[in-house]
Amino acid sequence: MTASKDVADAGAPILVVEDSPTQAEELRYLLEEHGYRVTVAATGAQALAAARREKPALILSDIVMPEMDGYAFCKAAKSDDQLKDVPVILLTSL
Repeated sequence: MTASKDVADAGAPILVVEDSPTQAEELRYLLEEHGYRVTVAATGAQALAAARREKPALILSDIVMPEMDGYAFCKAAKSDDQLKDVPVILLTSL
């Protein structure tokens, strides 16, 4: 069994940071179909709070967002001792 399959079988938590409700729900649907537990946050600040409540196995973040863009969010997450080891993938539709 592959490592990625093991993570999905365990229902690994994934945090999706996306200000577009349509894009967020599409990502949630795709990930949940593969067995992941998904939390969605619409802003970087909401995402940091959610990640501190339950440390995700992976963070998928949009780049272009109001208030705190994906780069600033990533920097904040990597500066947090609790979250610095969580992989972050930045996404954009641009």
